[in-house]
Amino acid sequence: MCASVVLLVRYGELALKSAYVRRQLEDRLAANVRDMFAASSVECVVKVERGRLFVHADDEASALRLLRRVFGIVSVSAARETTSELEGLTRDAVAYARDVLRPGTTFAIRPRRSGQHPYTSQQLAVRLGRAIQDAIEGLTVDLETPDREFHVEVRGRRAYLFHAVVDGPGGLPLGSQGEVLAAVEDESEVVATWLVMRRGCRARVAGSSAFLAVLRRWDPRLEALEMQPADLTTLAAAKGIPLVASAKHLDQGQAIGVLVLRPLVGLADEEVRRLAAEIAAA
Repeated sequence: MCASVVLLVRYGELALKSAYVRRQLEDRLAANVRDMFAASSVECVVKVERGRLFVHADDEASALRLLRRVFGIVSVSAARETTSELEGLTRDAVAYARDVLRPGTTFAIRPRRSGQHPYTSQQLAVRLGRAIQDAIEGLTVDLETPDREFHVEVRGRRAYLFHAVVDGPGGLPLGSQGEVLAAVEDESEVVATWLVMRRGCRARVAGSSAFLAVLRRWDPRLEALEMQPADLTTLAAAKGIPLVASAKHLDQGQAIGVLVLRPLVGLADEEVRRLAAEIAAA
């Protein structure tokens, strides 16, 4: 039998940082994952290991839905964990293939390895491909345009089997790049705030409760300010906090020396509408 499902979490920019900074960002990302799950009362265990986050959760569907709203995550795969020992890995790969492949399907093995093993990635692909074809009649290997890609990620003594990759929002972990003030009185302001949040900034927000609720799905710790959006400029000047601007009443911030961020510059109206719909639907 294969082991229980684990979610493999991948991130992009974090891996390019120095070892010290990367570790800080990984810890922040792991903490944000825990916050997101706790806010929805979904239990999880999060581990950081050599360029990956591993999230163990009983509710796979809920876990995938929540991870898609954690900034810093590039993609997620629900995987079955097993041994990297060739015999056991082959046995579990065949069992997994029986669940996801059907006769007449074309498939390809996509292996990756990290660590020392008595086989190469190519040898592993050949071994698993042959074993799966022997076990399931009517399968054909197609390395160019397969119906199904069968991924095998070998890391040290463990291996992970998966076939689906779910996109995340990307960016940097929330809270890793300071804070901003933002008004959210329409969809464009929601998009502007979300884009800055994706770059790692925590937002303190004033405006419509409905739009606040949309952004709180992306940040359970989102702080709602009991003030009029027009008063944010004064607060920004007093605290030295940047403003996120997409509305005319924030333009005055530049006149009194407040840093004004304009993330919507360069986006067409249809792009803003598309992002607004995706943000609300996630």
